[in-house]
Amino acid sequence: MITLVYTLTLFTLLLCLGSVFAAVLKRPADCRRAFDAAWVGALLLFVADWVLAQAPPFGNMRHVLAFFPLVMVPAAYYLRRFRGLELTAWLAGASAIALIGALCMPLQAGWRQMPALQSPWFVPHVTAYVISYGLMTVAAMLTLASFRRESLLDAAGDVVRLSLPFMTFGLWSGALWADAAWGGYWAWDIKEAWSLLTWCIYLIYLHVERYPAFAGWRRPLLLLGFAAVVVTFLVVNLLPRIESMHSYAQ
Repeated sequence: MITLVYTLTLFTLLLCLGSVFAAVLKRPADCRRAFDAAWVGALLLFVADWVLAQAPPFGNMRHVLAFFPLVMVPAAYYLRRFRGLELTAWLAGASAIALIGALCMPLQAGWRQMPALQSPWFVPHVTAYVISYGLMTVAAMLTLASFRRESLLDAAGDVVRLSLPFMTFGLWSGALWADAAWGGYWAWDIKEAWSLLTWCIYLIYLHVERYPAFAGWRRPLLLLGFAAVVVTFLVVNLLPRIESMHSYAQ
């Protein structure tokens, strides 16, 4: 089973990279096909992780990173179908980065759910944050690319508008989950504080982007928001000297 998990991770990564490569070659149909195939690989990986963990596989960093393509493919379809944005290659690139990270994480084959994770909020809370963080990664990539192609900055804003409701649900559901698990909605734990700060930065962005007087704030706020995402999602979990009630996510 362990060999299967690594094989499926690598297989899905190669399909995501193939999707990006097809976009570079200006073959959009092949780009979409490769990313659709990556979704199948991610689904098989998700099932394999579930069997290995004997629980929904969201409890450690490798699980969460491996889950990214499973939600990014539907996001690509939604953006294409309902927002008129062809961002498949960008979402495939973000998924590839996540899968590379998953390959660098320990497998933790013996991981099992601790009592705090045995909650009906577990799956929707983590799923909402994976969607929002994946989309914010794409928004940051578009923001950096917009230095050469200005129109991509507007696409980044569209992605943030899609992402923020998921981030809001993640913050809200986390508070309800904390109350059920620890007896309080908010404890100013370092991860909670950074989650709130991240949400506030993107909320400020959505309030100022409509006003021409604040046009110069758009890129700095988007990049600052993504830096906060990185701290919230990776730094707080991975730095061993940081004490957090969320340390089970390491």
